[in-house]
Amino acid sequence: ALPGGGPPISPDAIQAIQVNFAPYDVRQGAFTGAGVNAVTRSGTNEFSGSAYTFIKNQSMIGTKVAGVTQSNANFTYNDIGFRLGGPIIKNKLFFFVNYESEKSVSPAVTFPVNTPGNVPTAITDKTDPNYNSETNLQRIVDFFSANPTLVNNYNPGTYKNFDLPTQTHKYLARFDWNISDKHKLTLRYNQTNAFHDVIPSTSFNPFGSGPSGARTVGINSIPFSGSYYRQDNNVYSVITELNSSFSNKYSNTLTLGYSAFRDPREQGGGGAVPSFPIVDIRGPNGQYLTSVGPDPFTKNNNLAQDIIQINDNFNIYLPNHVVTIGTANELFKFTNVFTPMINGNYQYNSISDFLNNIAAPTATNAPYVFQVQYSAVPGNPAPGAVWKAQQLGLYAQDEYTGFKNIKLTYGMRVDMPSYPSTLPQNPTSDALTFANGEKVTVGKLPKTNPLYSPRIGFNWDVNGDKTLQIRGGTGVFTGRIPFVWLSNQVTNNGLLFGQITQGTQVTGAQLTAAQAANFASGYNFKPTPFVPATVSTTPQISINATVPSFKFPQVWRTNIGVDKALPYGLVATFDAVYTKDINAVYWRDANFNNPIRNVDGDGRPQFAGTINGNPNATTDANGSGLWGRRVNQNIVTAYVLDNTNKGYSYSLTGQLQKTFTKGFYASGGYTYTDARDVNAATGSQASTTAYAIVQSFNTAVNSYSSNLTTHHVVASGSYRKEYARFFATTISGIYHGTSGSRFSYTYSGDVNGDGSTNDLIYIPRNQNEILLTTSGPTDTRTVTQIWQQLDNYISQDKYLSKHRGQYAGRNGAVAPWINVLNVRLLQDFYVDMKNGKRNTIQFSIEAFNFLNLLNSNWGVIKTPARQALIGFAGYENPAATTANTNSANPLLPNNSYTTTAASGRPILTFATQADGVTPLTNSFINNTGTSSRYQLQVGVRYIFN
Repeated sequence: ALPGGGPPISPDAIQAIQVNFAPYDVRQGAFTGAGVNAVTRSGTNEFSGSAYTFIKNQSMIGTKVAGVTQSNANFTYNDIGFRLGGPIIKNKLFFFVNYESEKSVSPAVTFPVNTPGNVPTAITDKTDPNYNSETNLQRIVDFFSANPTLVNNYNPGTYKNFDLPTQTHKYLARFDWNISDKHKLTLRYNQTNAFHDVIPSTSFNPFGSGPSGARTVGINSIPFSGSYYRQDNNVYSVITELNSSFSNKYSNTLTLGYSAFRDPREQGGGGAVPSFPIVDIRGPNGQYLTSVGPDPFTKNNNLAQDIIQINDNFNIYLPNHVVTIGTANELFKFTNVFTPMINGNYQYNSISDFLNNIAAPTATNAPYVFQVQYSAVPGNPAPGAVWKAQQLGLYAQDEYTGFKNIKLTYGMRVDMPSYPSTLPQNPTSDALTFANGEKVTVGKLPKTNPLYSPRIGFNWDVNGDKTLQIRGGTGVFTGRIPFVWLSNQVTNNGLLFGQITQGTQVTGAQLTAAQAANFASGYNFKPTPFVPATVSTTPQISINATVPSFKFPQVWRTNIGVDKALPYGLVATFDAVYTKDINAVYWRDANFNNPIRNVDGDGRPQFAGTINGNPNATTDANGSGLWGRRVNQNIVTAYVLDNTNKGYSYSLTGQLQKTFTKGFYASGGYTYTDARDVNAATGSQASTTAYAIVQSFNTAVNSYSSNLTTHHVVASGSYRKEYARFFATTISGIYHGTSGSRFSYTYSGDVNGDGSTNDLIYIPRNQNEILLTTSGPTDTRTVTQIWQQLDNYISQDKYLSKHRGQYAGRNGAVAPWINVLNVRLLQDFYVDMKNGKRNTIQFSIEAFNFLNLLNSNWGVIKTPARQALIGFAGYENPAATTANTNSANPLLPNNSYTTTAASGRPILTFATQADGVTPLTNSFINNTGTSSRYQLQVGVRYIFN
């Protein structure tokens, strides 16, 4: 799919599409979820075609959500295209061409930045809560405008009223040649050129994770427009297929293909910008307020992939048997340049610290993190990875029809991924021993591990008249991974980059005086001076590797299905599917040390709160090595790609459908699904796949999948009426009712000392199970009042109230039910020609989220008010003599705190809403964006055939 969402081939060029979730035909491979087969249109002996355009804009979008008026920023969408097919030589040579252009411009910020009562007004400076969002963010704009020299002439852009363009051009040409009665050749070329402007990356790799809410647009933060980036996606593909029928006993299909994917990234919506780092600034609630400066992962970012495809199927037709012997092969070449943090990253506790640090850097206004990465390869400012991979497949199967009314398909497929590239070795990291005695080798890609996929499927026409069919099967399906995961190993080997890292992201403590002194001597937002005169790798490096036995994803899937013809023309369908992971993929950090104890009053494992621990100690109290998070102090992270078999899913689906007389059709269905996994692995880097945990990032724990939709109801209907010789009207609709999105309740802060803010909360049963304190100097609540507000919040929350006394589950909470109804009206004006053809002009109007058009309270999507629900202030200091002496507020800030991980129970905050004052009373808020509002789209199409 393209970055804007949508297929690389125009839907108008597709003749038929098939989604196979459990196909037991071994010719279909390279997927563990579902396989999508699309057949493009082809030319015939008659000319046919279509031309169309569809448009929508901000005036066609609703302005009310739950009775509250929301203004629409500039928005436009235009889709224009055509298709044409016909003969070049009748009965011999045919052509089909298609072109489509989609252009849209959508607002980056879909709410007023400074509307009284709107949540984003809480975007305030931590050092001056009286600033509202408009005034506060404008301070940055004014400072950069007034001090161009100090900021390297960088323009941060704006924080409101800017657009995100998306543009796609799709081309397709197909030629079909009937060489003879026995041979047919098809040649298809398709090209896609697209770009999409994207919100800045929320990742902090390779230096660890930061507070939640980073660089997003929403309840806590608004990044500046200059922090966005443009993702280009270009596809060039040519496929040729030769179908041969040698006799009534033998046939063959040979497919050859070449595809080139070119996916560079550009900064700031496609425009060049001066060198400037990414600056992240926290707000009063500890989450990120805004980001200034170019996206940290865009400069030099370029991915190129070349794929050669060679497939062949040879069929043998025997009595009651169709035997297929085949091969499916893909040869890959990758060029991947990725220079994260090459411009540097600063993180500040407030806007005032940021601006003052530029003007007059001191230890008191220094950032709490500074980090930069630079090339360690002389003469090459952007080293990258060039490497190859291949996946070779062999298979054989038999379709047996010797049983009455039963078709039986059984076969075996073997896929063999291999990696012919030779990688450089890193003798420094190769010589080290990591957690649990593991050796990590960056210079070795996985060995060739044959992956076997036996399958058997059946279709039983019980009565021989298709009124009752039972179908199903069982077997193994083998997929493949995004190869960028292996590219991480090729580039993150400790040989290509050096880095400077100072500070700590989790606690927000500012740099030491010695570290801050660097800023007075040239660190002021000009990355070039940071690079040493003689570049080399630094003692501290981050590496990626793969276990030698690593295997591509494999699942075992079993299903049973029934299709039954019922009275009154109804057709009932039931499907049950169970899937079990054989080789799922997850990352772990081989350099992450064992826990030092369990958290007091919580019980979860606690890790060292520092990176290096005590340099004078050889073991901690548990004898687990240096009292720090790292096993080897000079290895920042050692991410290892590994396998697990713990995930599973199952689904039950029932459906009824009926085609009525006089042009009416209706269907309805319900699906129940449960899916668990260790890691959804949706990111392109190991650190971007970090997930909420109670244990350790290295502990493979099953929990709800992030994309799980437990309940799904779908209903559709259509009615078409032709009348008055030249007219036809069609009205259709489709309803989707689904469970809301899944999410995790976590702490804001690092409760378990692992260096990441991804800790699932413990849900207290009563006040005795939690130590609470105020959230800041302006917070005047007593501990009893804080507990009462938290207790009330837990009680009104459906998930939290049912799980008191437990850890919150990863993706355990579910947002409210979502109702979406889309309606379309088509009006045809047609003329039937004497030769039996019909020319039609078709006007259309579509209403997306039609329920919101009927009532502003309907079709509204609700999102979590806060996922990072409880804040972490520090640990109780058992040695503090002043602890619990103030009866009105016994745990005042700095009264009994310590950051030492070996101390007592964690002290927590419930800071309520983003302003730090108003109590948080409801779990969910209305999503006021366009997804909760109706959208109208109009179109016109000309069709001839």
